Amino acid sequence: MSLENIASKAVEKGLETAVETTLGIKDFKTVRKVVETGAAAGAAVSAATGLSVAATSGAGITSGLAAAGGVVGGGMAAAPAVLAAGPAYAGAKIMNETLFKDQPDLSEEEREARAAARTATNIGAAAGVAGAGAVTVAAGASGAAIMSTLAGIGGLVGGGAIAGTAIVAAAPVAAAAAIGYGIYKLFGGGKE
Repeated sequence: MSLENIASKAVEKGLETAVETTLGIKDFKTVRKVVETGAAAGAAVSAATGLSVAATSGAGITSGLAAAGGVVGGGMAAAPAVLAAGPAYAGAKIMNETLFKDQPDLSEEEREARAAARTATNIGAAAGVAGAGAVTVAAGASGAAIMSTLAGIGGLVGGGAIAGTAIVAAAPVAAAAAIGYGIYKLFGGGKE
């Protein structure tokens, strides 16, 4: 099994567990669609930037991260946020168009709760992307510190820096889901 497959499965399982634990959602149809979109987007970005199985050396991963972060002029330190932006956008969009979709036949309270949830989901995704950037430079912005942080995160699921990068890139989807669903319930959603 390739490292990308391991990372995708780890991210999927982690997100499913987080969503079930924090949100109480046990129907994973929509959640799975969000996870698959996030994993696909992350895999596409990592392949384009050199974070593939062929580049599993520390130097190869560092070069891939530097290339990804270079898209916005931030180098390796900006890479996690750059890699997280696509899955965060896609995940928020899918949730907003499925779970929190506006429907004219719903009660006013339900429609307002869904509108608030859509806004919160977008804010959660944006905050998650910012957090993805911040968490990887918390120990320092040097290449060694960033790689160590990503390897530590990946180590939680039995992977290394590549798995850590995948987890950091997918985390904003979980943040968007948790914040969006929390606001949805706070505004009285789901009572129908």
